[in-house]
Amino acid sequence: MNDSVNIIFSALPAIGFLGLIIFAIAAIIEGKTTMKKSLVIRSLYFYLASLITLAIVVGSLIFLINISLKSWVFTEADPILYRIGVPPTLYMPSKTAPEAVGFTVLACENECTLTADQKASITSWQDNYTSWREGKDKPDSQRSSDIVSALSFFLVALPFFLIHFRVVQKDAKNDTESKQHGVIRPVYFYFVSLAALLMFVIAGGMLINVGLKTWVIKSANQDVNTLKSVSSPVLYSDSSAIQSIIDCGSKCGLEQSTIDLASEWKSDYSEWENTAFNNNQRQASGSIPFILLGIPLFWYHWSVVRKESKEKKEQGSQTEEKSS
Repeated sequence: MNDSVNIIFSALPAIGFLGLIIFAIAAIIEGKTTMKKSLVIRSLYFYLASLITLAIVVGSLIFLINISLKSWVFTEADPILYRIGVPPTLYMPSKTAPEAVGFTVLACENECTLTADQKASITSWQDNYTSWREGKDKPDSQRSSDIVSALSFFLVALPFFLIHFRVVQKDAKNDTESKQHGVIRPVYFYFVSLAALLMFVIAGGMLINVGLKTWVIKSANQDVNTLKSVSSPVLYSDSSAIQSIIDCGSKCGLEQSTIDLASEWKSDYSEWENTAFNNNQRQASGSIPFILLGIPLFWYHWSVVRKESKEKKEQGSQTEEKSS
């Protein structure tokens, strides 16, 4: 996920919590109005189930579209080294203070004997780095895994949403025929309309920001950012421990394969440090999915709730005319 996607997704828990509060208030109001608590609980269940499964379906689609855009359109937005992260570093305990794990280096000016803790740390680093290299050699494995996860959630949530939403629509039709109007239904449609509108506005603003920086105010453009400029300093590795394996590995009794692996690590770390991605492409690939899904979501739910609100007013007017 890139920054624009994270910004929008970070707001979803707060929006979801707000939605639960609003639905609870709507259920209390409807319960006092109809005095049919069992029907209110049933209605609340189906609308909440529809809302939650719809959110999972939309979130999965956003994720899939985002990955598709990065794979075929914005190919500079997500380089493999950015996805798999910094090569695992070597945290080696010192001989005098084994509990002080850090970037301790091997010293081989005189005698070099590795402690059991140091040997264990080197072995652990070898395993972690070997796994990292396997990820680098298979650049599509992580992306394929992400696609499978998103598809799994989508395929599970979609039928449940369709089932529950079908019941919701059927109940609404029966309520219309019997001229009964609840509170929960308009709350659901207005809430989804608001969430979709926020998706569109925030993502649209980010996309316009990219366009302005790319074609209008080019001085504000930071098209390509290295990993160093966006990563936390904590993620950076001190290569001195690895370098000490190269310099002192033979004298300390390490196998040549371990020394060769340390040399490969330095090459990979240098490559990772100099890897760059296109920040504008990352923002575009993150914003477009929200716009593509936000527009139809807003249009459908807003049109339904406005249509039903208009019909309710017309029915109220007709009732008043008959009574007068």
